[in-house]
Amino acid sequence: MKLGTSNDRETCDASMDDAIRQWQDDGFGIFLHFSAGTSFQGRYQGQELKRDLWGEWMMRRADVPIPVYEEQVRNWNPDRFDADEWAELVKASGARYMVFTAKHHDGVAMFRSETTSYNVVDHTEAADVPDIFGELTEAVRTRGIRPGFYYSHYIDWHAPGGLGGAEGRSLDEYADEVVLPHLEELTTRYGVQHIAWFDCGRNGPLSNRCVEAVRRNQPNIMVCSRVGNGLGDFSSVGDHQVPPTRVDGPWETCITMNHHWAWYPEDRDHKSAEDVIRMLAAIRSRGGNLLLNVGPDVRGRLPLRDQVVLTRVGSWLRMHGEAIYGVRATPYGDLPWGVCTCRPGKLYLHVFQLPSQDSVFMPGLQSRPTRAYYLADAEKQTLRITAVPGGVEIDMASAPGFAEFADEHDTVIVVEHEGELAADPRPVLDHDLDNRFIPALAQERNGVSLRSLRRPSHIDHGTVAAILYDDYAHGFADGDDCLQWTFSVTAENAFFVNVEYANLTGKSVSVKLLIGEQTLTADLPVTVHDDRDWCWFRTQRIGHVKLDESAEHCMTLALAEPLDEAARIPSCLEDGKPGLDHDGFMIKSIILKSLAPPVRGN
Repeated sequence: MKLGTSNDRETCDASMDDAIRQWQDDGFGIFLHFSAGTSFQGRYQGQELKRDLWGEWMMRRADVPIPVYEEQVRNWNPDRFDADEWAELVKASGARYMVFTAKHHDGVAMFRSETTSYNVVDHTEAADVPDIFGELTEAVRTRGIRPGFYYSHYIDWHAPGGLGGAEGRSLDEYADEVVLPHLEELTTRYGVQHIAWFDCGRNGPLSNRCVEAVRRNQPNIMVCSRVGNGLGDFSSVGDHQVPPTRVDGPWETCITMNHHWAWYPEDRDHKSAEDVIRMLAAIRSRGGNLLLNVGPDVRGRLPLRDQVVLTRVGSWLRMHGEAIYGVRATPYGDLPWGVCTCRPGKLYLHVFQLPSQDSVFMPGLQSRPTRAYYLADAEKQTLRITAVPGGVEIDMASAPGFAEFADEHDTVIVVEHEGELAADPRPVLDHDLDNRFIPALAQERNGVSLRSLRRPSHIDHGTVAAILYDDYAHGFADGDDCLQWTFSVTAENAFFVNVEYANLTGKSVSVKLLIGEQTLTADLPVTVHDDRDWCWFRTQRIGHVKLDESAEHCMTLALAEPLDEAARIPSCLEDGKPGLDHDGFMIKSIILKSLAPPVRGN
């Protein structure tokens, strides 16, 4: 959004560039979904026994009438809310910014508002509920955390005119009477807000009006792309989605600590510190930011499990933050041992899988490395670097006390190099760790397409929730449809071959894998047998191949026998079940694992 005169525009643009750069440097934020729907505690007229009521979607999923919802919120008493406790946890996590749900789809404003009495201060009667957004914003700001707000601008199940709400007003009238006055309050009463995180936007004038409203009062506020109409300063990819490859431009993914956004008491499947640290490193290696969500409970407490995890993440970041904050993406995709971030003159190797042979192999590095050391080593003791065919090896055991600096979640090695980063991202097989080939990095895709699916899953208490995305190739019909990768092999060796796939067709699918002059064929059994089974993908070993030293091997995966049209559609999923619009056969990856590292000469 450009405002004012041409000189004003130049100043605004320069400041906006600074705001975007600062946000990209921050890299890690905390999302807080504190919803009035938590007052139901996941229960409503026995419906929790029939389906997942989804925390913040309680009102819609359980078909709660507006008067009933209003009464429940009126008696809600989040008496354990403490803005300082929340802010301390955000700081302890290592996050640099925060986004709070100022208004979700249920229409309850979580701040004191003169626009409508349907807000957390004026509508609740059970206790003296404070201006939650106001207190939290001030608390995080005093701790050096940049505040921002989430606002549902199109959907409102309570106010007439909002999408899903009562009839009687148009969307424009709803915007004039609720949305725009709310945004005026949020951007004038609570100090500098760094992010306006809109949600479920549409193509239409309301998106533009919302951007204009927040920019009028805060010209350098970052606007999320979910505002709609192609607007926004950063792209927000799908919930829980981690793109499989590098993405250019400012982008962010939001991921919640369990399977729900607002607190849902039946959801006990929380992520571990290792999960969060590795997700954060992978997202940063692909150029993005992580917005990690926590849902406070009905009384306003942050769940104990999440407090423990976030504190451990923060401890790791205090030691390894240089590899996360202020870094950018590298040319590499996922490497057998982990991922890689960078800044001028430095590479940060995030080693998730420790090598069995002491040395980690860095393929394709063309810049001359000058030094390597553990980021956790205050003495920066030098690790031995050896030039080998296809790249360099870094001996992780060559520094005294090396085991002290290795981290079970993510061991970070710094590689300093001369000049601009020069690297060839083409795969060079690792002879120690698994080599994973994903469709997104295939050099050729004939007749097949890529898709990301936020796959649902049953969790142990019987509810259904969406988990992290699966990225896969689909659309296979006959032998001409294929995926093809090229890679290098630096020493003769034998490799086991595994296929990660999903088969929902109701019968086995025959595939063939060609590597040079060698061909492997396999019948891949059905992986899903009924519409309650959503653990779609399986891994099957289909044989092994012997590969000579070569700068360019080619690997092609195709069907050995054509699929008829009926077999391409899932045969076991009923109408309305997730997956109905997906092909019955999908490929997620090919994995090559060496039989044993080759013996090197003395």
